This record gives sequence, structure tokens and C-alpha cells, in this order.
Amino acid sequence: MRTQSLVVSKESVFAKPYWGYDDFGIFLVVLVLLTLMFRLCVRFHLLAASELVHPTTGLQSAVVAFVSLALYLVLKLRHQQPVLRPLGWVLPRPCHMFVALLGGVALATTVAIYLRARHQSTPTVPVLDFALLALIFGPVLEESLFRGCLLPLLAQTTGAVVAVILTAFCFALFHGPTDLPHWMSFTATGFAYGWMRATSRSTAAAALMHASYNLTLFLLS
Repeated sequence: MRTQSLVVSKESVFAKPYWGYDDFGIFLVVLVLLTLMFRLCVRFHLLAASELVHPTTGLQSAVVAFVSLALYLVLKLRHQQPVLRPLGWVLPRPCHMFVALLGGVALATTVAIYLRARHQSTPTVPVLDFALLALIFGPVLEESLFRGCLLPLLAQTTGAVVAVILTAFCFALFHGPTDLPHWMSFTATGFAYGWMRATSRSTAAAALMHASYNLTLFLLS
């Protein structure tokens, strides 16, 4: 009876996704092909190598839009089912919106204090870059991918708690931190976004916390 109730509680956190690991693998192949395309553009002098190191806001926005569309099309074309709602893009309850906003501020403040104690800081970015990428496009894409798509998928195999931890680690790896403090920062925030997704059953709530975190960190830096 205890085992049965535990299984039910796991299933109640995330709706069972209709996609599988093969869909996620196809999406990763698209990312690899996109990387190869950029390398070929540099090889044939269609794109400056410096653009890959310091891409413009326009290029970054185009890449984010393409990757978001790729995720949508992989799921839509392979399964012919709605995409946004199954990915968790539903309006969260007001209490979860409040916790997401407040949680993002608290996380960013803690990370800023921790980094300053270690004489480190986050890089500053132009306001336009921040508004488009860190406040809108970044949270939407990253939360769709990690908390909307990957988290429910892993939860079917490992359970919700382990899935949140694994997704947080993947989230940190995705950002390519170069030292332990930044590893810890990305992993901790990834865990918080996953917890928000599981608690609210809304990817929108996780994205709101993500945007709130980015905004607070930007203002503090």
C-alpha cells in the first residue's frame, strides 16, 4: 500500500509526457547541426569568428528563436499533439507567482553576496541584451527545455526529486561555468526552478522565477 501511494504521488507532480528520450535526442542532434552550420559559416568566411565569441544581440535572439522553434516542431511533427500546455505553459496560481518573484530575488541576492565574498562577480551586459535575452528569451527557452520537456521525462524514470537534481546539473552544464562557485550558483538556481515547476505544476512559474533572478542579479551587479 505504501509503495502504491508513493507511485501515485510521483505521477501527480508531473503529467506523463507523450514524448520520449528519442525526441529529446533528435532535438540535441538539431543543436549539433546548428553548431556545425556556424562553424562552416566561419570556415567559408560567411561569419566572423569573433561573432561566435561575442555574438550580437540580433544573432543571439535569432539562435534562441530557432532553437525554441526546433523544440516545438520536433514534438508537434512527431506526435501531432498540443505542445505548450503539456510543456507546462499554464498560468500559475497567484500564490505561486508571488513565491516565484520573491524566490528569484532571494536567490539572486544570496548568489551576489556569495560571489562578492569570493571576490567574484557576474559580467555586466548592455540593457538591450539583458531585456531581450536574460529577461525574456532566455528564461522561456531554458525553462521550456529543462523544466518543461526534460524534467517530466526524467521523473518517469527516477522520480521527481532525483529528476529535479539531475535537471539542475544539466542546466549548470549547459551554461558552461568555469569555476566551482559558478557551478554551485547555476546548480542551486536550477534546483530552485525545478522545485518551482514541481510545486506549481507550471513552467511559467519557473520562468517567472528565472526572470526575477536575472533581473535582480542584473540590478545588483
